[in-house]
This record gives sequence, structure tokens and C-alpha cells, in this order.
Amino acid sequence: MSYLSVFYHPFLLWDKFCHEWLLAGVTKTFKRTFDIQWREAMMELLDQLEAENPEDPTLAPRDLAEFSCIYIKYLQIFKKLEECYDQMVHPQKRLDIKKALEGTIGRILEIKSWMVKLNGLNDCVQLDDILVDLKLAPDVLEIPTPRYYVENRSKELDDRGKFLDALVEKYNVKRPREDPIKLPPPLPEEEAIRVIQVNERGRQGRERARIMREIRRQQAFEEKIARMGGRSALSQEEAATRMQAAARGFISRTRTKQITEAELVFIGMKPPQRDPAHDPQIKEQRNLQRRKLVQAENQAEYDKALITLKTKVREMEGQDMRETIQDRVNTWFVENRNPDNGEYPDFPDEDEGGSKIILNPVPKEEPLDEPAPDPKAKKDAKKDPKKDDKGKGKKGKGKDDAPVEEKKEECPDYFVKLIEGSVQDYVNVWQDRDESTNFFQKYDAELVKDSLRGVVFEEVRVDVDEEMRVLLQNLKDMVAAEKAAKSGKKGKKGKKNKGKKAKGKKKKDKGKKGKGKKDLTADRSMESLYAELVSNNIIQPIPKAKVQDYLGGFNYLGATLEKASIIPDPSMAQVRQLVSEYGILPMASRELHEKVPWVKTMLFYGLPKSGKTLLSYAVANGIGANFFNLSPRNTDGKYPGKAVQLMIHMVAKTMAPSVIYIDEVEKVFISDKKKMKEFGGMEPFSRIKKELLKEIKQLGPGDRVLIVGNTQQPYLCVKKDEKAFMDFFQKHILFPLPDYASMRLLWPGLVEKHGGKLTYEFDLSTLAHIADSYSAGTLNQVVRLMLSDRRVEKLDRKPLTVKEVLNFLCKFEPVHKDTDQALRDWTNKLPYRRPKNPDGTPMPLVPDKKKKKK
Repeated sequence: MSYLSVFYHPFLLWDKFCHEWLLAGVTKTFKRTFDIQWREAMMELLDQLEAENPEDPTLAPRDLAEFSCIYIKYLQIFKKLEECYDQMVHPQKRLDIKKALEGTIGRILEIKSWMVKLNGLNDCVQLDDILVDLKLAPDVLEIPTPRYYVENRSKELDDRGKFLDALVEKYNVKRPREDPIKLPPPLPEEEAIRVIQVNERGRQGRERARIMREIRRQQAFEEKIARMGGRSALSQEEAATRMQAAARGFISRTRTKQITEAELVFIGMKPPQRDPAHDPQIKEQRNLQRRKLVQAENQAEYDKALITLKTKVREMEGQDMRETIQDRVNTWFVENRNPDNGEYPDFPDEDEGGSKIILNPVPKEEPLDEPAPDPKAKKDAKKDPKKDDKGKGKKGKGKDDAPVEEKKEECPDYFVKLIEGSVQDYVNVWQDRDESTNFFQKYDAELVKDSLRGVVFEEVRVDVDEEMRVLLQNLKDMVAAEKAAKSGKKGKKGKKNKGKKAKGKKKKDKGKKGKGKKDLTADRSMESLYAELVSNNIIQPIPKAKVQDYLGGFNYLGATLEKASIIPDPSMAQVRQLVSEYGILPMASRELHEKVPWVKTMLFYGLPKSGKTLLSYAVANGIGANFFNLSPRNTDGKYPGKAVQLMIHMVAKTMAPSVIYIDEVEKVFISDKKKMKEFGGMEPFSRIKKELLKEIKQLGPGDRVLIVGNTQQPYLCVKKDEKAFMDFFQKHILFPLPDYASMRLLWPGLVEKHGGKLTYEFDLSTLAHIADSYSAGTLNQVVRLMLSDRRVEKLDRKPLTVKEVLNFLCKFEPVHKDTDQALRDWTNKLPYRRPKNPDGTPMPLVPDKKKKKK
């Protein structure tokens, strides 16, 4: 080591210590915050469990209002746990928080599915009256996308993104872009000349009027000067007085304006102006970013410790575990040996659990005491059964004729046990744990060892099983040799047993094979399939989009309308909520997807430019899924003829989680050949229908494949096609036009998205009323066209006005009433809108012809 390195070594250590101390200061401050928040969430979970399963069964929740309150409370707990998991630094705490978080997500989805049943299969449960009773804001119902869905797979997604970008460049595939702004077609030449003439005449008239006003004003000023005795120079005192009056007036007006703004800020009518250098929100974001760095460092140390500590546990405790297992297995050999012939029992196969069955035997069920046989019963048994059949038809005879009570369907409760387990783990491990010495929130070595003992024990058990199988076979050979010696014949060393086992295995193998579907891509690697799909533009890179980008407000009169027997349209906030619940939350992991009430297919239908494609992208981005575009126009001319079977097979279940996107999906289900010709295309758009239905039937829990269909004209499917189209999709989500509350959120959000900002004086209420009957996508195009780069630069000097916005809004056409009414008529045919049968199920879409004849 050189002299300089020795000299600078203490300073390097001091620099490192200062850096860690700074991060630890931030960590310690936030540690208390999120530890308290975690404690509150777990206590609230305990309260929820008690509320759902009270000691008195009559107090258990039953109706929709009670389950709605529980649902809202679980949403609040979910947000707390999600934030804790995202910001907690301690790696072992994060593992326990994740268990509680996934249990809460599963419970939310269970309760929501039950609420939909209680609500007559209507997915849009109106909760505004319950929010008023609980004194909560509508923001409580917003479901954030869990950030760990993507962050925990960040390396995998980065590698996949780079691979996809390389393939896109290699095959020169076009990326999806924002739709171009479509303006109305140009006017004919004669009409354009007439419009120019009218505008020019108006401009000239306005200019003449302005000049005449100036002339009259000048004449009035000269007459005033003449009455005052003509123009004369002011004295110094008079000039100073006038200048002072002007200055004092300016200062007074400025001061009054400042006082007015301060008063508006004080009463909450105007947001305060913040200095970016001292903005607390910006400081908080920086601290959160530092915490993510500390979180990554601690997680890396924990991953390394798992390897080293596992080796230590095996070295220190592995031998004791081995001896314990051997003793228990040897005892089992002796206890289960046949006392008559001395043969030893067969060792359990590894598929059955191996020595697990020996170490943890299943308790035997005690046989129930059978009642003594009744002599009358014997006589009755000898009677002619025909007489018994005749007696059954008579009224009031026989106890067995009493009606059997059907069990009432109840809310699923699989995730209640998981939540109970996570609460119990928190109480046992973390509730009273002293962490005053763990300043940097590193991993706890003792807890790591406790978690690894089970893993090491299982590995040792597998090794011991192999040894004990060899030992057992030797013992069997010795018994066979003794028998052969007594009888004068040589033993065959257990060949019979081996033959029996081999036959049993063959039977098992035959049972496993069954009649499975032929794999068309068995000889293909995943990389080659992926590259082929990218080259055909079926797997596509998609723009970054979030569910929160779909701006819109909450319906405050939903429950009131339902009480008046009016089913309201879903609000834009409810659309966000449904997309998160059905498209994003169930996709967290394979284990969660296997147990939650999951959805295979969703239909997004609504007017053009209403946000359907945006939320399709948001679902794929939120879960880090592959995006497959099977839209008829995108697949037209690709995989012709029977090759379409290969295309569908490559898509389904190959790279989960996956989102299969089908635009203009109604055209896939249309069977009328005349209509198909109107759509154009090289092949009929319905060619993927048959194979798509086959693959969908094979999707099961845990596959994590979601089909999202988009349509503007679902009413094109009629008769049989309409029924098949409706039944294919499990969920039908209507994308409505923005109402007044949504307009007040849309305009500021869109202007800010494109680099602008509305002033406090902007008349937003008037613009929201005028822009009625325009879709959200149309408003986005208006703002894009209006806020050019040059206009954004001038916003400080010349802010936007309602008049300027209307000049651009007039260039676009609003939604026609007939189009909107056609969508509403189709919505009325959905199951939750149809008349109900006496048992509560919706009546069929097409009445049965046989019933009509009867």
C-alpha cells in the first residue's frame, strides 16, 4: 500500500460514513412514519376480520350496504400497505408486508365480486351515499396500480424491452403513434370565396368603425383643451402633483391586488405560489428516491446473506437434522414390519411426499359408533320395493319426503385465512421487536436463519430419503435371502417388487398423457416465436400510459338515480376503478391469479376517441405484460388459410402475463357474408373466431392472459352473432362522454399535459358547459392543435382565454345523438339491464321458439 493511500484512507472512510449517515437520517425519519403506518394497517385488518366474523352470527354483514362499507375500508388499508411496501427499506419487513398486501388485494376482489352479485350483476356499484355517511371523499375509491408489479421485474422488463427494440429496428416495424388530428374537409372553391368576402367586408367595417371612434375621441379632447384656454405648459408643481397621483394610484392598486390574492389563498380559493427551490413536495420526492437507493442496497445484501447463512445453517445444524430424520425412519421400519413373515414396508415415493408422511403422519379418523341394528328395519327391507314406490306418491306420508334446505351462497373467504396469518406473523415477529440498534435497517441474521431452517431441513430430508431407500432395499434382500435359505432356493433380490412398481408407473404415465392437444410449436424456441410475432407486427411496443391518464370525475348522484329506478351510466372514475379491479389487480402473481375471481375477457365499448385504446395500453403497462394485437385489420393477410391456427396458438399462454388486444372486435363475430365484404380486407375478419374460442376455453386460473376487445359499433352484431358476441366477454365496460365534473378535470389536465397552464381567471365553468357532447379524445386533439410550441412560449405574456379555445373547438364536430342512442340501446340488452326471471337470473337475449309455441 502506498503512502498516499494510507494517508487518504481515513478520509475515504469518513466520506463513506457521512454519505451513509445522510441516507440513514432520511431512512430513520421515514422508518418511523412507515412503521407506524404498517402498524395501523395491521390493526385495521384485525378490526376488519372481527367485523366480518363476529361472535354473534346475526351481526355478520349481509346486504350490499354493509359489504360496501367493508370494501371501502379494505381499499384504505390496501393503499397504506402498498405505500409501506414501496417505501420500506428493511428487506424482511417488506416480505411480510407483501403477504398482507396480496391477501388484502385478494379480499378486495372477493368482496367486489360478491357486491356485483348483490347488485344484480351490475359492475358499477353506486357508493356516493355511503361515502356521504362515512364522511369520505370520492378519492377513497381510486385504486392505484401497485408499483411492485413492474419494479420487482424491472431487470426482466428492461431486457425484454431492449430485445423488442432491436427486433423492431431489424424488421422495420412501425410503432403505434398518437392518432393524427383530423380536421373537417376543405370547402368548395365558390363557398370558400364567399366566406372570405364576408369576413373581409366585416373586417373593413370594423376598421372603419375603429377609425371613426379615434376621430371622435380626438375631437372631444381638442374641444376640452379649447374650453380650458388652449394648450399651456405645466409648472413644476403641477407636473409633480400629477406624477405623484399616478404613482400612488399604481402602488395602491398593486397593494390591493396583493391583499386580495393573499386573502383568496388564506380562505383556500386560490393555490399558493411556491418557490421550486423550497417546495416541500419536491423535497419529499427527492427523499423518496434516496430511499429507493437504500432499499436496493439492503435487498442486495439480504440476497447475498441468504446464500452464506444457508451454508452456515447446513454446517451447524444439518447433522442433527439428518440424525433426527434417520431415527424416525428407522423407528417406522421397526413399527411397520410384518411380525408374521418379517417383511419390511415399502418406502413412500417422492411424489407422495417421501418421509414427510413418516415425520408428519396424517391422523387416523376414529370410526363412529354404529347404532345397533333395528329388527323392524330388517322386516322393512324384505318388503316389496314396488309398494314403497307407490307409497311415495301419497301426501303427508314418510319422513323422508320433507324438503331439503338448500345452502345459501355466501361471499368467498379464501383470503381471510391469509390475512389472519399475516396479522399473526406481524404480532409474533414485529409488534414488540426492539430495533433501536438497527439504525440502517439492515437484515436480521437470526430471522434469516429461522426462515432457512425449513429449506435446509427439506434438502436434508431428500438426501436422507435416498439413503434410507437403499438401506430398506438391502434389508428386504436380507429377508428374501433368509427365506430362500430356509426353503433351499435362492432369492431374486426383489425383482418382483420392482416389476410391480414399474407396471404401476406405466399406468400412471398413461393416465397423464390423455388426449391432449397437439403442440404446433414444440420444436420452436421462445425467442424464435417472439421474433416471428414481432416481424408480423403482432407483438407491438406500446406507448407509456397509466390508468390515471384517463382523466374524469365521480358521479355524485348515482345512488339517487338508482332509487328513482334509473340506471346511470358509469362515471369516468368508475371506469378507471373497473379496469384496475378486473385487468390489473388479479395479475400480481400466478398464486394470486389462481385464487381470486379472475376475468378472461373484457369488452371496452364506447364512442370514438373515448379512451378505450389508452386504457388497453395502461393495463399492459401496469402489469408489465406482452401486448399482442390481433385486430382484424392488423392480422389481415398474415398467416393465411389454416395457418391462422398457428398464429393463435403462438399467442395463447406462451409469455404470461399477456394482454391480447382486438380492435373492431365486433367484426370478428359477424357471420353475414354481405357485411364482411363491406369491411374489405384480403380475408374475412371472422377467420380467427373459431381458433380464438378454442384457446379461450383452455385458459385456466394462473395463466394470466387477458383478452381486451375494443369496439365503437357493438350493435353491428345481430341475432345469433349478437348473443355469441355478448357471451364471449365476461365484463362489458361502457366508456361514457365526459360530464360537467369530468370536464372541469379534463381541460386543466390536458392543457398541463401539453405544456400549458390555465390561469385562475380562466372561465372553466363556461367552457365545461359549452364543450358538452365532445369526447375526451376530441378535447385532447383540440388542445394539441391549439398549444403549438410557439403558443406555449407566449403563455406567460398572453394566457389562454375561453374565446381562443372556442375558435379551435369549432373545427371539430361533436358526437351525434343517433350514434349515442344506438350505443345506449345496445347497453340495455346486457344481462344486468334485462328483465329478471323469478330466481333473479336475467332473461335470455333471444326468446326460445319452443316456449313461444307452447
